[in-house]
Amino acid sequence: MKDLADEALVRRVAEVRDEGALSELYDRYAAVILGAGVRFLGDRGAAEDLLQDVFVSVWRSAGSFDDSRASFATWIHRVTRNRATDLVRRRRARVKTIPESSAFESGEEDSTNSLSQNFDVAAALWKLSPTHREILTLAYFEGLSQREISSRTGTPLGTVKSRTTAALRALRTHVSRPNESLADE
Repeated sequence: MKDLADEALVRRVAEVRDEGALSELYDRYAAVILGAGVRFLGDRGAAEDLLQDVFVSVWRSAGSFDDSRASFATWIHRVTRNRATDLVRRRRARVKTIPESSAFESGEEDSTNSLSQNFDVAAALWKLSPTHREILTLAYFEGLSQREISSRTGTPLGTVKSRTTAALRALRTHVSRPNESLADE
């Protein structure tokens, strides 16, 4: 499953209700969705609800995904944005003490662009080689320093530094040319 593109995985979810494919998509996008949810909703519990809602939606609506219209990253970004907006509206209906300003009102375009870029980066990460993906995940999602990555992986510090540089270069290339696979780099 790890070698399959996002679009192939969502097709498997749609066609044969493949739980393994959904699990792989979850592994690829959960951190990005949760992080976006915390930023937009301001509450980890609400962000966890958002994450669950998004993947229930993916499970139920995978058949509506059309890769000729958008990449999976773009599609799940839209699902996330729509579900987050719904959660904000539900909160407002229940609790009238929510401040008038929200991530989905003023500054909505900036928030949406930032979220879209996060999904593009997440999709690009899965196009990288496993070695490059591991280095960037440890550095940026787990917040480890290069020295800590070296200790955890048993890789010499100089190798970690050169792999980090190569991984960032490959990621930058993929984000600027999203339809190319970088797994061989």
